[in-house]
Amino acid sequence: MIDGEARVDVTAFLDRINYHGPIEPTASTLRAIHIAHLHSVPFENLDIHLKRPLSLNADDLFNKIVVWRRGGFCYELNGLLARLLTELGYAVTLLSARSINADGSLSQDYDHLVLIAQAPDDPTRWLVDVGYGDSSIEPLRLDVSGEHLDEVDAALKS
Repeated sequence: MIDGEARVDVTAFLDRINYHGPIEPTASTLRAIHIAHLHSVPFENLDIHLKRPLSLNADDLFNKIVVWRRGGFCYELNGLLARLLTELGYAVTLLSARSINADGSLSQDYDHLVLIAQAPDDPTRWLVDVGYGDSSIEPLRLDVSGEHLDEVDAALKS
């Protein structure tokens, strides 16, 4: 899906998202990187609307998001984040996702890209999504049954 085998410049990526914390692949590091990414890199799909050619080549994504300090859409943002997380030692799976439309119907197949990330030596799997525009603030733990609230949702409910 994301073309190229280029390694990600971890330092430059972390500087782009203004993250200066630990980089050991743990659940808390994943959460902190996810939050930093959402606060630093905007969702934007201007290239689609301007009918510019799109590229999912790893080097092109890195240039667009890190070097040129632009945002992107799900395939770009989550695709590049998958490379960073893999470089840091997480097991990452890219998954197709669908949105629920206002009328309750589902969007088309492959309409959205999300990630499943897992730290080494930790069975917990996390749904990671920095590419939706109004996605969850932090990764969502997948092995929890029932309603899952991130910190913002929990604060709103209390």
